[in-house]
Amino acid sequence: MLKLALGTVQFGLKYGINNISGVPTDVELESILRLAKKSGIELLDSAQGYGNAEERLGKFSEYDFRVITKFKKLESPYPFHKELRESLIKLNLECVYGYMAHDGDLLIANPQWWQGLQEAKSQGLVKKIGYSLYSLNQLEFLLSKKMIPDLIQFPYNIFDQRFAPYMSELVSLGVEIHTRSVYLQGLLQMNPEKLSNNLEQLKPNLKKLRDIALQNNLSISELCLGFALSNQLINKVVIGVDNASQLAENIYINQKDSLSKEVYSELLSIEVTELNLLNPSNWN
Repeated sequence: MLKLALGTVQFGLKYGINNISGVPTDVELESILRLAKKSGIELLDSAQGYGNAEERLGKFSEYDFRVITKFKKLESPYPFHKELRESLIKLNLECVYGYMAHDGDLLIANPQWWQGLQEAKSQGLVKKIGYSLYSLNQLEFLLSKKMIPDLIQFPYNIFDQRFAPYMSELVSLGVEIHTRSVYLQGLLQMNPEKLSNNLEQLKPNLKKLRDIALQNNLSISELCLGFALSNQLINKVVIGVDNASQLAENIYINQKDSLSKEVYSELLSIEVTELNLLNPSNWN
């Protein structure tokens, strides 16, 4: 079993700063899912906000993946059953592995929804509940309110290690940790000379990353994915792909030996001071 989980936003939306191929066709999508299943990837990460990704995945439910999906907007007081059942119909499933708030702010603003999530779990509609996060403030608030998730997802990559100090505590609480943005939506794979506007501030960081790759005869992809896979506290690393060949490359990296301690230490030394640029919504 691979440590990779397959993100599905690209299946319903054109996504990523480096995406030039757009949304995959049904033929390409089936090739991706077939390769994922054959290679030992057993988890898909989706969301109600990913365009028509849920419906497209539902056409291939015979591949029998475990699926996580996320909600963005809900009706009160206990809306999870309506939105969740709609997702189950689209996905052609009777139960999802995980059901999560797409943004921790949803539960911060509506803490009563946590009970609704627990009810959906007790009714067997979902195995695990949790939330996807964007900031440390969200995590600290939700934990202080005793909303201990079964599942949690947050960004983690060479440039963005904000959540790393909390991982041990989460593991001790029995939380399953999933990380995303291993390539920072493709930014880490870009040519530093092609950065524009405020992203030019990251040019020195990207150049250092390229230097480390060159010195160690490794690709940028090997460094980025290897960095996340090397963290033993992470259960699943969610990656997105536009085609089957990209997936094959990620699978190959997952099957290789871990990064050396020396290379890992070099990557840890890349310090991004412009923390606002770790959030793609601030790119312009």
